[in-house]
Amino acid sequence: MRGAVLPLSSCFVNSPGNAVTRLNRRNFLALSSSSLISLATIKSLRSASPSSRGASIQSYGPVPKAQSCWLDVCAPFVIQDPEIGFHSEIVLTSDNFIGAHGYSDGSDETEYEIYLYDSEGRAFGEGGVAKHLVIPAMQTTVLSVADLVGQNTSFWGGLRIRVRPKTRIPTHASDLFSSAFVRWKTIDSFANVHANPDPLQWQRAESFFYSMPFPPLRDYECLYSLFNPYAERSRGTLTLYDQHGVKLREQPYDLSAHSSLLLDLSKGEYISGVREKFSKGPRSGIKPNLRGADHGGTIAITNEKGFVKNFGYLLIKQAQSARFSVEHPIHQQSYNPLPSGVPFDSEGRLKAKNVLYTPLVFNSKKIGGITLESLFHLSSGAPMEEFLWLSPFITDSNGAVVWQMGKGTPVPKSISEKQIEHDVIKLGGQQSCILNVRELNLVKGFSGGLSLAISPLSNHTLMKVELRANEWNSAAFTHFRPGLASARAYQKPLHRAGLATDYIGSGARLESRDRKVVRDEIIAVINIDEKNLTGKPMLEIFSSGGLLTKVLLGEVPGFSCRHYLLSDLLSGKIPPNDLSLRLVDESVTLLMSVIHLDYGRRHIAADHGSDRFSTFNEFTCNSSA
Repeated sequence: MRGAVLPLSSCFVNSPGNAVTRLNRRNFLALSSSSLISLATIKSLRSASPSSRGASIQSYGPVPKAQSCWLDVCAPFVIQDPEIGFHSEIVLTSDNFIGAHGYSDGSDETEYEIYLYDSEGRAFGEGGVAKHLVIPAMQTTVLSVADLVGQNTSFWGGLRIRVRPKTRIPTHASDLFSSAFVRWKTIDSFANVHANPDPLQWQRAESFFYSMPFPPLRDYECLYSLFNPYAERSRGTLTLYDQHGVKLREQPYDLSAHSSLLLDLSKGEYISGVREKFSKGPRSGIKPNLRGADHGGTIAITNEKGFVKNFGYLLIKQAQSARFSVEHPIHQQSYNPLPSGVPFDSEGRLKAKNVLYTPLVFNSKKIGGITLESLFHLSSGAPMEEFLWLSPFITDSNGAVVWQMGKGTPVPKSISEKQIEHDVIKLGGQQSCILNVRELNLVKGFSGGLSLAISPLSNHTLMKVELRANEWNSAAFTHFRPGLASARAYQKPLHRAGLATDYIGSGARLESRDRKVVRDEIIAVINIDEKNLTGKPMLEIFSSGGLLTKVLLGEVPGFSCRHYLLSDLLSGKIPPNDLSLRLVDESVTLLMSVIHLDYGRRHIAADHGSDRFSTFNEFTCNSSA
């Protein structure tokens, strides 16, 4: 195992009209939010030292109730179609364990039940259960959907997974976002996304709303899947908007028990399956029937009161190509926006209520032989107030602010001047915009992180990241991470053992053939700790047999963002297995995202990563709304 490794991020060189700002604790709070100042008084976490049992518990936070229960996650698009070579896999992380090292002695496990349905709502498996299994903690397990339904079976539909920890101290699942993933594969492409939480509190016949931006339909062909995981009907309306919030198309839906629908965004109509989009060979001369979506927009779903909700994924296929990516929205309860308050202080600065993050900023940055570019699709959904205000800034590998909207910085051409006010982005309901990193005067070869100060509060999944690998003409989508206030709440549970950072990524792989790397990973780490501390994180790598190895990543200075190539981190070989990655730091709050590189398919995929306790406090065994 190699020791500390130099990051791949490059330092910023001044460009005309740009000034490098050293980001210390004071100006970070000024850039982000006065509401964050109180976070500085939060007691810093003390790390737990490993015990001989491998599962020490820190006396920090409330003592949790000793209660275990089944909790659900849903994946609204699964496909097995041998005729077009489109296959799905289910990746289970089994990341429930007690303490910082509870995976090490075999005492903690996670129990899974797998439910698979075709688009008509028919269940696979005896008694409606496609698979039941119990997996020791952090033993990454991959299930082929073909093995569950039959190698020659063709279907598309939805997936529901039930999760129940079987740990030394009874508990419920600590992070539903990282419990289970779906991976889609064709000969040309692959993608992976986590299944979405369906907590007990949400399993009721009530009006729910969710939305997400979609990319320009001149560049992408998009299919939106809807899946009803319940025995009751799901009924409501799906609406498409352009980037200015103008309604383009409205389609009702009425989903019977466990059934699915597919909407072709280019047509604005429901279709019977994906074969037309993924038929062999390139297609030409296909133009969208839906006018007004050339520059992207928003898809919004509202189910009627008295009917259960549904879940959705957006399948994003590159035009004139077989390569695709998949992204998702997340639910919120429907509400009417409040009148917009005054979001600026006396000096005209945005009084942000939160800051969202992504460590995936690239401007012609070559890593692992691939040149990466970034674009950001920002959207408002149904904002809490009349307008959502956004102020982005970018930091480099040393924690310096190298670009910030406002202060004389030219407005990027990718954002309409109508969506800029007081030098910040202003989005009304169902509006969206695109921030193209190429237009920001960053030096060629730059990599770093983007922080997005917002007011009022909003959902991090409304902010999407588009990554492009230039040499491969390949693209992948993911989304931002929640803010510091969320991270501080995740740090409180007793079972966490005091770790400041405990982040999970999945779907990774490191593999070589004939001395050539065919699969690799880019590890992206951003330091969001407001105390301006230097992180010293450890990357733990797990396979089907548990822990393979640990790697120290070296120092990650305050507010910096650094990138590492997994093959550079390891001096020895590891088996070509599916991997889960865990980033831990005892005292500094860090976030991690991962880019999957497939040199055989010449394609990339992305995993935004998730804190191992991101749903522990909110999604419990209590079904009360």
